[in-house]
Amino acid sequence: MKIVESEKKYNFWLRGGHVVDPSRNINAETDILVTNSRIVPLPENGTVEPSDVKEIIDCSGCYVFPGLIDHHVHFSWNTSGIAPDLFCLPSGVTAACDAGSIGTNAFENFVRNRLMPATTTLKASINVTTGGLAGAGYMENIDPELYDVRAMEYLFERYRPYIYGLKLRIGKDISEGLGLKPLKESVKLARRFDTRLSLHATYPLEPVQEIVSLMGAGDVLCHTFQAMGPHSILDQNGRIYPEVWSARARGVLFDSAQGRVHCSFSVAKAAIEQGFPPDVISTDLITFSAYQERLFSLPVTMSRFLALGMPLYDVVRCCTQTPAALMGMAGEIGTLKPGALADVAVMKMVRHNFAFQDFYGNSLPASRMLLPQMTLKAGRTCYRSIEFTSMLR
Repeated sequence: MKIVESEKKYNFWLRGGHVVDPSRNINAETDILVTNSRIVPLPENGTVEPSDVKEIIDCSGCYVFPGLIDHHVHFSWNTSGIAPDLFCLPSGVTAACDAGSIGTNAFENFVRNRLMPATTTLKASINVTTGGLAGAGYMENIDPELYDVRAMEYLFERYRPYIYGLKLRIGKDISEGLGLKPLKESVKLARRFDTRLSLHATYPLEPVQEIVSLMGAGDVLCHTFQAMGPHSILDQNGRIYPEVWSARARGVLFDSAQGRVHCSFSVAKAAIEQGFPPDVISTDLITFSAYQERLFSLPVTMSRFLALGMPLYDVVRCCTQTPAALMGMAGEIGTLKPGALADVAVMKMVRHNFAFQDFYGNSLPASRMLLPQMTLKAGRTCYRSIEFTSMLR
């Protein structure tokens, strides 16, 4: 006779960790229960029977976050790109948005062959150009006369659940001679398709005040703290431009999208000290920056903003609650509330003294770093550090 083990009530009991979940205003030690692919409520009497749990995870001394969301990555660049699950899940990232790597010509193939097969929850912006980001030494042609609007219509009709919005890049070597016409036309297209425009504006040739004045609620200014060329979000006295404040007030969002060259510590520090932190913290991960010194991963990027003076609670919100809402998935991801997908990131805060370096020659003293210990995606273990142990039932 075959004996079948009785079914457990819970798959996971994450016990004793410090939970930071801005979506529920939680910043305290509490437990998390998982059944199948969902977060479930704690018992009303507050008591969990160990015999009801398949696996008990001792999270003492660790932080427990909702699965992180990397709002700005590039999973296809220079022909090959990077595998989403390989670079996301070990870093506690359970959802991500590709920031316009692919234009209209290849977007359908990108959805079918890169987004759909992934365990990580993925969406992508459509680059307004037909070719998108082809690779080193090539800049896309952003002349609006070349936009394939009919292809955009098809893609929004067929793949809207996978589409985050439209993406445009402007700046030196990209928009020279075109002024702000590509931005104006791209904003019109975003409104036409009832979506947002994400704007890369590194080394902008026009003042940031003029750029943000053309953007509307829900649009995203990427690389908020860049300092290439003569224009940034700071005036000559190091103050945030009034037009930038006004843009935020009307609903324009500001994404750090750090990348290797897109975040000046001095600009970021000045902005944060003036009460202008980013709405979203993201990596701008690309083929040759993953696991490299100036970028590495989202937890490392989060650690930089801790060193810049942002509270951990706010940093976590920038990587969970806010991007989840921008993806149209609030309540499903970016939260640990009962009923949500069981996406969980367990992290240690390791303390030691070191310094981050940015592209502009600035050094940022730091004393703590977030280190991923375990990642659950939809209730399944997708990563666990070799030193992170649990009590198995």
